[in-house]
Amino acid sequence: MNRSSEHLRDEELGDSLTRAQQGHVDHCTDCAHRRSAILAVQEAVRALPRTAEPPAAAMALLENPAKAQRPWSKRRWLIVAIGSATAVAAVVLFVTLRSGHHAPMKDDLAQEIALDHLHYEHNTNAAEVSGSPDQIGDYFAQTLQRRPRLAPLEAATVVGGKRCRIGGEWSALIWLERAGRWLSLFSMPQDAVASRGCVRASGVNVCGVADPHGGSRVLAGNLPDAEMLRLLDESME
Repeated sequence: MNRSSEHLRDEELGDSLTRAQQGHVDHCTDCAHRRSAILAVQEAVRALPRTAEPPAAAMALLENPAKAQRPWSKRRWLIVAIGSATAVAAVVLFVTLRSGHHAPMKDDLAQEIALDHLHYEHNTNAAEVSGSPDQIGDYFAQTLQRRPRLAPLEAATVVGGKRCRIGGEWSALIWLERAGRWLSLFSMPQDAVASRGCVRASGVNVCGVADPHGGSRVLAGNLPDAEMLRLLDESME
């Protein structure tokens, strides 16, 4: 199985992976995060003690079995209580781990950015401006009344830029090339990035950070997450 464009199901992300599944997880940030959470829950459940203090409600029934609908032995109630406590602990831990992984931006915004990147990829004719970072900055200062900071980027070439409407707001879009890869850098006026990080959308890595000068900065392309985030940080230095 090789579903590079689809996420794996939770039941496929446990202890043992096929070669195809492992290859997918190696290139899919979302599935990798989900697998880490699932493995952590499995390990936590294995580490749970085999005995536990029964819940107060179960203890009350043990002391007064007449309240039960049918007469159960104390031992049977204790087994049920321990099993319930273990199940509740596992569910709580799983929800905590899953909710602890916050997506850096909304799914629909990540998809919009990824599709925009794919639409213009290697299409230099779509550029409204080209030249040095200062010249590109001047253009956006005149047309968008904002000048996105664009510091020199190591081993990356500035191809050009254009205005682009993303998330209902006009943003500055600057194209870069690094190691033969086309990258789309969006300088957005709105606070659209909830947390620093990357997601996978339409086969594209979409990484975002909050811009210390206001708004958000998002980079779309196909480089490793760490490299994408490094380039984002460098662009704002």
